Amino acid sequence: MKSQNKNNLPTNSNGQSKTVTYKFVTGETSVVEVSEEIAAFLAEADKAEHALAERERIHCLSTDAAAYEGIDYSDGITPESELVLAVESAASSALLKKAISTLTEIQKRRFLLFSSGMTYKEIADKEETCINAVVKSISASKRKMKKFF
Repeated sequence: MKSQNKNNLPTNSNGQSKTVTYKFVTGETSVVEVSEEIAAFLAEADKAEHALAERERIHCLSTDAAAYEGIDYSDGITPESELVLAVESAASSALLKKAISTLTEIQKRRFLLFSSGMTYKEIADKEETCINAVVKSISASKRKMKKFF
């Protein structure tokens, strides 16, 4: 049976209440007296929030996140960008021409768009196809190109 104490706060059957301290972003603190049930609920909520923060803290983003999440999530140096730099530096070589000749027309077009700085999504939008098709095509292109470099 619930009753109320002298401060009109709900208390449990044995009349006990607890104090909860809130710390605001501004640095101010406020102490509030609540029933044990509410204090227990708040403690569980704090534990759940802490557990969620821990799970999110260890979540890592790959360098591929730049294509999906924006450049802020990438350091800009990826194996793909290093390959593009190698390709650009050897642009006039016969080896590069031979490597490019092994690609299909679609792979060649997509690889050149990708090496010019377009993202997977931009290429997919330009070609009116799904992003997975572009990713697979460019990945196959990279595998074929790596055989020559």
